[in-house]
Amino acid sequence: MTTIGFIGSGDIGSAVARLAVDAGYDAVLSNSRGPKTLTGLVDRLGPRARAATAAEAARAGDIVVVRVPLKAYREVSVEPLRGNQQLLPGARGAHRRVGRRVDDGQ
Repeated sequence: MTTIGFIGSGDIGSAVARLAVDAGYDAVLSNSRGPKTLTGLVDRLGPRARAATAAEAARAGDIVVVRVPLKAYREVSVEPLRGNQQLLPGARGAHRRVGRRVDDGQ
């Protein structure tokens, strides 16, 4: 089964995680405050979801959704994302990088 890692689990990240879990994907969620703060969300999403650090979510995901405020995107560590497929939507769709590999230099 495909696992989707989530870096950022606010309104948008958690909504996409809900859709992913409902579609049968496993979800590994993270936020800037740490896995313990995601207990309620993980409980609501069910057994296909678990909380992790951002680096763990990046490593666990076959696909990684990065949804952080635009002002915080530089704080996202790129190294754990290398080799994964990412969806990096920016604030209000202002910046979008879909399906490119971090290690391809693009």
